[in-house]
Amino acid sequence: MVAYWRLKWAFKDLARTRRRKRIMDVRDGLLRLREMLRLKIPIRKSSETLLLGTWNIRNFDDNRFGHGPRLPESFFYIAEIISAFDIIAVQEIGDELGPLEKLMDMLGTDHDFIVTDVTLGPGGNRERLGFIYDRNKVRFTGTAGELVLPFEDQISDGTRERQFARTPFACTFRSGWFKFNFATVHIYFGKASRTSAEYARRVAEIDKVAQFTAKRARKDKEQAHILVGDFNIEDFEGETFDALDKHGFKVFRNKLGSNLEQNSFYDQISFMPDPDRVVLADKEEDKDPHGVFNPFLAVFREEDFDIYDYRIVELTENRKAAELEEIAELEIKVERTDLAESTLKKARSALNTARGNIVELDAMLADPALRKAYYLNDWRTFQISDHFPLFVELKVDFTEDYLENFEPGEPED
Repeated sequence: MVAYWRLKWAFKDLARTRRRKRIMDVRDGLLRLREMLRLKIPIRKSSETLLLGTWNIRNFDDNRFGHGPRLPESFFYIAEIISAFDIIAVQEIGDELGPLEKLMDMLGTDHDFIVTDVTLGPGGNRERLGFIYDRNKVRFTGTAGELVLPFEDQISDGTRERQFARTPFACTFRSGWFKFNFATVHIYFGKASRTSAEYARRVAEIDKVAQFTAKRARKDKEQAHILVGDFNIEDFEGETFDALDKHGFKVFRNKLGSNLEQNSFYDQISFMPDPDRVVLADKEEDKDPHGVFNPFLAVFREEDFDIYDYRIVELTENRKAAELEEIAELEIKVERTDLAESTLKKARSALNTARGNIVELDAMLADPALRKAYYLNDWRTFQISDHFPLFVELKVDFTEDYLENFEPGEPED
């Protein structure tokens, strides 16, 4: 259970009246979120099923793009969503572990996590992959490792051989009768153009991780193999999906995408078919056993813009001040006569860009409609995420099957 009592201390720096209103706004958001989770996601059952998910939590929480950092309520909302799962794979966890530790503190002692070290190099973005799970329901069974390709299987984009931009991560877990190898990825994106070398690399990464995991699954018959994460798959018809499908992985196909507009299928939950192990739970009334959860139906809604407009004004003013400082430095630089022409050319270009940014920032400060568009399309995605969590409910209690097919035999030595 989320440590709701921490709400009392989350806004202690605010004046009393403002603090009380803020706490009540967050409380209302949590109540809406809890209700929406009950409506959209199967309720966790203690022993019969496993509620498994995946979620790319956008830049958690390094603020490298300057749209944050996350507000206290964002941590409560993210913790509420994660607490609805028995186990969830997470992507884009940042270098600094403080935000993750804060999130885990909110989730309480029943929850634990396993994450990778950061991925270095171009495309790695110093991100971590990992898993958060409820120890009352899921047990880590001791095996964890990053997926490193042998030299002969490395990825080619037509220019060089290489490993994954962000190394996939796999761990073994058990829940009830269900033993599973759980692997998560954050596939390289690059350029969207399907004729680009970056797109070829994206397809190759999906192909190689699926090939690697499928090969392991064919040798290992003792547990299920589940592969999830941000594959940057735009639709079910292109090469990116084919690269996953051709190695035998089956996908829980959702009707809606996992991006903000819900028209792209970047995130996936896939598995190697195993009728004796990977069994989808029965449909529960009007709730599907797999799907996508949109948190913006409950929190950081369009109608909540007025609550956060002052934050966007503050952020815009801070950006303007930083741009003015940059302009002052660049104006001095472009007047220097001791610099090379190439250096001066770059400085003039940067100065023009900064002046253009000032025009845009002034327009935003003057027009609430522009700030609202920014709130809806960008700002709130850095508070929650620009990806929505996926879920699937699997059966993990196979007692009846075991007893019905039980043969006494002879006891083993």
